[in-house]
Amino acid sequence: MTNDIQNETELDDLLDDDFVSIAQCHALAAQHFQEAAKQHGLAAEAYDAGNLYETHRRGYLAYRNQLLGTQYAEMAAIDEEDEGFDDASAETDAQ
Repeated sequence: MTNDIQNETELDDLLDDDFVSIAQCHALAAQHFQEAAKQHGLAAEAYDAGNLYETHRRGYLAYRNQLLGTQYAEMAAIDEEDEGFDDASAETDAQ
């Protein structure tokens, strides 16, 4: 629960700004994917312990964080496309 409140607070802070940077989107996506992985691990432990309620609850939290992570990743990708990067600059950055 505390993590959900923290995520909502961070989101509210970001929404107060007029612009969310590409870096912020990537960072938030990473946080949500890490939280999803953690919740999946806890769901597996709960299932092994025979606690189906906790298994389903943790599975739902994992799914919710995965969706949020995907949304932030998509926002970053769309914003990067809007920046107008071309293949030449991408190749220079890779070297």
